Amino acid sequence: MNGIDWLFFDLGGTLFDETAAWDDRIQRTCQKHGIPEADFRSAMQQAAAKNKHEYRGALEKFGINFGEKWNAEHITPYPEARQVLETLKTRYKLGIIANQPLNTRKRMAEEWKFADMFDLMIISEEVGFSKPDSLLFREALYKAQVNAERCMMIGDKLTNDILPAKVLGFKTLWIRQEWGGLQTITDDSMRPDITVDSLGEILRYL
Repeated sequence: MNGIDWLFFDLGGTLFDETAAWDDRIQRTCQKHGIPEADFRSAMQQAAAKNKHEYRGALEKFGINFGEKWNAEHITPYPEARQVLETLKTRYKLGIIANQPLNTRKRMAEEWKFADMFDLMIISEEVGFSKPDSLLFREALYKAQVNAERCMMIGDKLTNDILPAKVLGFKTLWIRQEWGGLQTITDDSMRPDITVDSLGEILRYL
């Protein structure tokens, strides 16, 4: 895309498949509270469609005050992620803006061998604030020494990725994957510049 120097990616649901992690969390929640899994997943879908956090929305519906801990060990890169990043890296600088735990940078380097793909990684637990807080995006712009107009944010959630990035002037690309893909565009403030249905499809546009 003309005029773009930096592509910033979300991780979970965008570059990394969280399906197994969600399956684990949902199963533990349903077993603990005696809820049919299909009913809990339906509640998550309804919450996501209303742009609420899918898991917290489902907990609220069933009157559960405390959910089960998220196990990030279950996440893994989508099969096409490396090829997509290698292709894009020939044309853009690549960065990460993600809500992830402290060990993410280490896993990117040692487990997934992805660290060399990125010029910059902004991880929520490292900087002390998380999306949709604009401070995470401002930190990325400051570290990259670039204006927002020269950047594109790529993510799976309208609420966490698209809306806060657009407010600052980023171009945006929404990947409708996993729970974030069920969210609803309610007005132009969260309307992405590009919408795709899979990670691999972004190469048609960038």
